[in-house]
Amino acid sequence: MPPSSPRGRSRDEETRAEGPSGPAEPSKEDQFVQLLATCQHRVFFYLLNILRNAADAEEALQETNLVLWRKFGEYQPGTNFGRWACQIAYFEAMKSREKSLRRGHLFSDNFMKMLAKEGEGSCDHLETRRSALKRCLSKLSEKDRQLVLSRYREKATTQSVAEALGRSVQGTRQSLHRIRMALLTCTKRILAAEGRT
Repeated sequence: MPPSSPRGRSRDEETRAEGPSGPAEPSKEDQFVQLLATCQHRVFFYLLNILRNAADAEEALQETNLVLWRKFGEYQPGTNFGRWACQIAYFEAMKSREKSLRRGHLFSDNFMKMLAKEGEGSCDHLETRRSALKRCLSKLSEKDRQLVLSRYREKATTQSVAEALGRSVQGTRQSLHRIRMALLTCTKRILAAEGRT
């Protein structure tokens, strides 16, 4: 009788469950979700750089994600998923532009292409800055960190934050300015130390 595993299953049973070469490969859905999670911010900032409107960029991002899933079979494993996602996002940005044209918001094709090219070069840079900013946020006092995070919650304003904290709007504005300057200085210092600007 073969020896049992600590979980009460025989080694033969575990081998059959895992397959002859070890644990089962992640499903297609799992692979997609993992890859998508690594580039959502990058693709969003790319779209924002083109569309210049957060709501339009968010809508285009959702459409991009749907297309990425439908075309996932075309993705070549091991290649740059983020760059592939940005290529698809570009076409979704063009569709968003067409909607804007119908609403009377006009940008020329050349202008949009220029923004897209600029966005490709800045995606990685934005991610680097975001990482540096996250490190700087962790260095703030708990009070300052909560204040600045409260200000940038959805639909929050300086006035709404001040009222929630029982502080004056002017005092809250001054505190936020001080914190922003501290974050800017910290971020620049980190990027300079890493040889980035």
